[in-house]
Amino acid sequence: MKLIRRLLLVSIFTLGLTCANGQLYEKLATYAISGTPTHGVKIKTNIPFVSAADMSTIFIRGFSYGGSNTINLQLVFYIYSNASGPYFYIPVLSSSGSYTPRILLANENGKVVVFIDDRVYFQRFWVDAFSVHSSTYYQGWSAVDEALTGANVVEVPYKNAFKGTVAVNGNIRAKEIKVETANWPDYVFKDGYELKSLAETERYIKNHGHLPGVPTAEEVESDGQSLGEINKILLKKIEEMTLYMIEQEKRIKALEADKGNR
Repeated sequence: MKLIRRLLLVSIFTLGLTCANGQLYEKLATYAISGTPTHGVKIKTNIPFVSAADMSTIFIRGFSYGGSNTINLQLVFYIYSNASGPYFYIPVLSSSGSYTPRILLANENGKVVVFIDDRVYFQRFWVDAFSVHSSTYYQGWSAVDEALTGANVVEVPYKNAFKGTVAVNGNIRAKEIKVETANWPDYVFKDGYELKSLAETERYIKNHGHLPGVPTAEEVESDGQSLGEINKILLKKIEEMTLYMIEQEKRIKALEADKGNR
């Protein structure tokens, strides 16, 4: 009897540790199509659409042959509730692969579904999840080609951040790049700014082979160049050139007025 009690206590203690530390559930669903999906890919989970039911992390990994992209998506969300009922609270998605499809969350028949709103030829992936909640939520998942028909639909935004040095040996494609930098060169237009004469600039170019304040080709080839810094330098040169043009126009008008008075 004592032995049974001890075994029971050990089992309860072990279960408590598992719940506290969380559990990784592997290959909850797999998707492999030798064609092109009609609707997209719906990942059907058994996570109930109930406030505070779960705070899971879902991993989608594989390869998109049709798009020649690696798939490595990480999705997190929490189900919260207000006066209107449960809703998806601050869902976030990141990708460390080259595949970034539009992804939606929805409530279908009281269960959470993840919908990949993309139709790609010959795609392969599997789904893992990490959670500290009930293991019954992580059974019976599937990934199918079905239209999204649920309620409480939200599109999940992508959010990636990198700290430190990021090296890219290849091309970068983006819809928008935002560079944050200080000391923007509006000071060129302020009183007291010492603008070199064109003669001084000409002498500098002859002696050094580049504009003053602009890095040399050798420096850029050796050390690279900050995108924010080179934008500042180029803007400064454009502003200086604008001042030269304004001054030149004043001189032309003065000469024309002098000529007209003769």
